[in-house]
Amino acid sequence: MSKVKLTLTIEESVVNHAKVVAKRNRQSLSDMIENFLASTQPKKMSLKSPKMTTALKLRGIAKSTLSKKTDKEIKAMMYKEKYGI
Repeated sequence: MSKVKLTLTIEESVVNHAKVVAKRNRQSLSDMIENFLASTQPKKMSLKSPKMTTALKLRGIAKSTLSKKTDKEIKAMMYKEKYGI
């Protein structure tokens, strides 16, 4: 992709701080701003729901006794733990 020049008006103290952060991270201020703006773009997803994407990422990581229990059983365990019922 080609790059374009962008003019911004930002408080001087913010720019000075950003320059320090960029230098500390060994990158240019332009790269730092570009990376931030790129991180705000929605990622292309093949699934319809972003919540589903998170759920799919987490699927299978909990290999405990809870993974074999139903929602009702887990809820009953939580009530028992919290309220002593």
